[in-house]
Amino acid sequence: MTIGERIKDLRKKNDLTQEKLANYLNVSYQAISKWECGVSSPDLALIGPLTKLLHVSADELLGLNEAVSDARKAEFDAAYHEYWKADDKEANYRISKQAVTEYPGELRYVEWLAANEYYIAFDENYRNGGSLDYFYEMLESSLKHYLTVLEESCDEGLRENALWGIVLDLKYLNRPDEAKKYAELFPEKKGQRRDDALELCLEGEERHAHRQRMLYDSMNELCRRFGNIWHFGDTSDPSVLAALDAEEAVIKLFIPDGNYLGFEWNLYHIDTKRAQHAIKQGDAERAMDYLAKAMIHAARYDAVCRCGKSSFTCPLLSLCEHDWSDCLWEHDMVYYMKEELRESKVYDPLREREDFKKMISD
Repeated sequence: MTIGERIKDLRKKNDLTQEKLANYLNVSYQAISKWECGVSSPDLALIGPLTKLLHVSADELLGLNEAVSDARKAEFDAAYHEYWKADDKEANYRISKQAVTEYPGELRYVEWLAANEYYIAFDENYRNGGSLDYFYEMLESSLKHYLTVLEESCDEGLRENALWGIVLDLKYLNRPDEAKKYAELFPEKKGQRRDDALELCLEGEERHAHRQRMLYDSMNELCRRFGNIWHFGDTSDPSVLAALDAEEAVIKLFIPDGNYLGFEWNLYHIDTKRAQHAIKQGDAERAMDYLAKAMIHAARYDAVCRCGKSSFTCPLLSLCEHDWSDCLWEHDMVYYMKEELRESKVYDPLREREDFKKMISD
């Protein structure tokens, strides 16, 4: 209850009309009405007289009774945890605003209010034909509250929510440079990434290139995950072979034109692993086929590294440029492949084959 609601409730319990209470306090009955409707609040000097007239303590009048306060806070907490499910955004906004009023300094409620102000801006402007002025007004208020949370909260989760909200507010307030600065403060972690925040700040070709770079990074991460399964695994395990197939399928799905660039490295290792599996199965012919493919991938990877900067030519990655010069090792991949074939006992069953001897020769 607000103080006005408590005054109304206590006035009725004491069988007082608005006019009679106004006369006792030497104020207008309109003032009493405004208090009870929540339009205004009584002056601090009137709190003492009100407690005497309504036969309550100041704590009771102001809603500072511990049990009542705890129950009220529990109501707000329940609404806070469920607010994202609510369809009535206006009601949600009013509740969060009241929570901030009754519990100043509770930064969870400030973040809640900021989120509701953001939702209200879009709901009013885009669904109900609201004015653009109101749209910007609500976003500015949301931004102010999010900034308060970011500046004052020590809670990592609240700070991340605030950062995300700040980026969104600044984006739609047409302040992309500011939005980008806050996006760059976003921590790199699972769920919400700095790149996702930066994407909101970019436009046109820059955004398109950024999205492609995110896709490229995700491809690398996915290939690394597959590699964790098959690289050290035994090919007698079905999941190892499935991971090999899946990684190759991902690469070829995203790069259908065969210009694999750095992913030649992945394909090289996939084919050498398959060759080792074929050797275990006693299929030397198939093993040599995989080794021949691996050699081609190694040679292509070496050519990519020697070119320095290069770009993909497939539609999904056409804006991704990479500098491969940092991939130059003491020797190239073909050299390392031949060294492995010469030294690893895994390939002993192939050593008497002429095509194998030719493959490892200098």
